[in-house]
Amino acid sequence: HWAGTPPAERAAALLRTADLLEARMQPLLGLLMREAGKSASNAVAEVREAVDFLRYYAAQVQSTFDNATHIPLGPVACISPWNFPLAIFMGQVAAALAAGNPVLAKPAEQTPLIAAEAVRLLWQAGVPRAAVQLLPGQGETVGARLIGDERVMGVMGVMFTGSTEVARILQRTVAGRLDAAGRPIPLIAETGGQNAMIVDSSALVEQVVGDAVSSAFDSAGQRCSALRVLCVQEEAADRVVEMLQGAMGEL
Repeated sequence: HWAGTPPAERAAALLRTADLLEARMQPLLGLLMREAGKSASNAVAEVREAVDFLRYYAAQVQSTFDNATHIPLGPVACISPWNFPLAIFMGQVAAALAAGNPVLAKPAEQTPLIAAEAVRLLWQAGVPRAAVQLLPGQGETVGARLIGDERVMGVMGVMFTGSTEVARILQRTVAGRLDAAGRPIPLIAETGGQNAMIVDSSALVEQVVGDAVSSAFDSAGQRCSALRVLCVQEEAADRVVEMLQGAMGEL
């Protein structure tokens, strides 16, 4: 039924969900701070990012999709992380729903209440309950069975954000499976990285240090975009290192 829903109607449901998120900003902030340990400013940014995801995918489906040329994959498993339990969760789910796929959503075991509220808002906005279903629980049990159990071998796509180690396990699990047309099961995995900032001698040192400290240590560094390596031109290195040490000491 969801696959047959006109793209404009799917987009409208995502836009209504974005409006509901904004309307419920205050309780969502409290939930993000209590369950995920977010600071107030990071919680605000997270709700805004979730809203952006919903509106972005709604715009994509409105501008590029038609039911004659875009065929949904089928059931998609979305496995999201604890560090952005609303933004990444909603981004994965919204992308799959926009394309006409029903979703089996497995949030991180540390943050199921935020995911449950997100799903309630999707339902309230008009997404059918059968089109997005919440499967909370441990990754080793619920997540593993969701991908590998014979009863859910009909899952036609997997989206995952988390560790490289787990992504490789998922890759091995789906590698031997083919869809009805003989194609491999798509796996979209976003994992950690070694993120570098490159600084030359023309850079404003105060801005470099402020950005480096924010990127490396905000959220205690627990984000895939966190700065890991700072490469500084030799002519500017002494001043950057001195100021960076002072900023870290103050932090």
